Amino acid sequence: MRYLLLLIYFLCLGEPASAQNRFFKIVKDYFRVDPFAGSFSAFVEAVKTDPELAVTEIVAKTDSSLFSVQGHYRSFNPFSIRTSKVEVLLAEKKRVIRTLQPRLDTIVLYQITGFFDSTKQTVKALQKEYRRINNRIRRDLPVQGETSLSKIKGIRDGAITNHAMRTSLAAPVSVGWYVTDDGRLALLLVLRLKYANNRALASGLVTDYYYFSNRLLEIN
Repeated sequence: MRYLLLLIYFLCLGEPASAQNRFFKIVKDYFRVDPFAGSFSAFVEAVKTDPELAVTEIVAKTDSSLFSVQGHYRSFNPFSIRTSKVEVLLAEKKRVIRTLQPRLDTIVLYQITGFFDSTKQTVKALQKEYRRINNRIRRDLPVQGETSLSKIKGIRDGAITNHAMRTSLAAPVSVGWYVTDDGRLALLLVLRLKYANNRALASGLVTDYYYFSNRLLEIN
């Protein structure tokens, strides 16, 4: 079944190599460790042992749990605005593929989040940065859509933009910003990955958006 899933993935993308090449640009610009540079296991190990990363939690993969790595960088900041903290999350997540016979599938979320002082000036600068990043991405991956986050409990304002090769496919990369009711201001990028034969692939299943739209903020 796993290889059937990958076959569906490649058929849906149509141009997998091209999509992967576009995906590489954002990875190299904003993430310290590139998941596509070598084997997937080496990538995970590189994230865990990055000397720049202060690891706050590691969960090993077992028969009953999925792996995850969380931490914050000591000085790394890929954004053009000064941050108070930059956090990274690499985690496997289960989601339901909504077909006639729903079943569970596993994806990998690779997320970097910058936190900022919540002032009016910083909010304006962050919104400008959010637009700038999306404009850079859209040169290679079109905008699939933007959704307001203001109706989510605890979020005062914010938005998320998804980028995908086609509107019918899930977004392999998304950019979001938000300010919480208690004034916490953040800007984030999320990569959505699959892996097979110990290599990372950009996630792009038609049904992926069901998982992403409902679960993004749960991992912050």
